[in-house]
Amino acid sequence: MEVLDTLVEFLKPWAKFYSKSTSAQNVILFAHLAGLLGGGGLAIAADRAIWKAGAATEEVRARILAEVAAVHRPVIIGLVLAMLSGALMTAADLETYVTSPVWWGKMGGVAVLLANGARLRSLGGAALRTPGVAPAAWAKFTRSARLSLMLWFVVVLIGVMLGNI
Repeated sequence: MEVLDTLVEFLKPWAKFYSKSTSAQNVILFAHLAGLLGGGGLAIAADRAIWKAGAATEEVRARILAEVAAVHRPVIIGLVLAMLSGALMTAADLETYVTSPVWWGKMGGVAVLLANGARLRSLGGAALRTPGVAPAAWAKFTRSARLSLMLWFVVVLIGVMLGNI
């Protein structure tokens, strides 16, 4: 734990400032929630569009794929905002968080969410380059969209649990 002790010592000025500044706490928590709401909300809306397009025509699917591709950047911006603010909250009480299985569970959930997002982007990009999406390819796309929805809620649930450690 020597590395952890060194990091905790290094971050003491930040931890002290953060613990005494309700303004800093409010701004950082807002940034975290705004990133999750903005990025997650757009991602969930895109996931829903993917599901609905399962029985749609090729023309509708192509439009949905283009919309999903266009939403990628704002989702990433929301995730980056949530991750940066989350890192600041973690740094304010590093010893508590990095020794918590709940925190590690959230980090694992975020990692799976990011990997699934990359898969969704890859599947969507391949589908955009190919005229007519095969039913099997669309089924993979839909499964990843369903997993995305579940993961967004799991990450939020675990984040709520972190407030009670």
